[in-house]
Amino acid sequence: MKKKIYVRDSSPETGRDIDWSQAARVVFPNLKPSPRPVSLTIPGITLQKIRRVANKQGVPYQSLINSWLAERAASEIKAA
Repeated sequence: MKKKIYVRDSSPETGRDIDWSQAARVVFPNLKPSPRPVSLTIPGITLQKIRRVANKQGVPYQSLINSWLAERAASEIKAA
């Protein structure tokens, strides 16, 4: 038998306990997964070109790289 977990209410004057067995699971459909930082070695001239393209499009260069990688990965998965 699982033990019930009780937590003291944040307001000490009430003196109530919270019964977590009555809690419902909540889904957040619009949450995006947290990005994981990676380290890439890119030649300086290539990075300059990417930054130039990103500047013309008005987006951060890291976002541009991310979108390019996502598009390429999707197309490779479809082709496989």
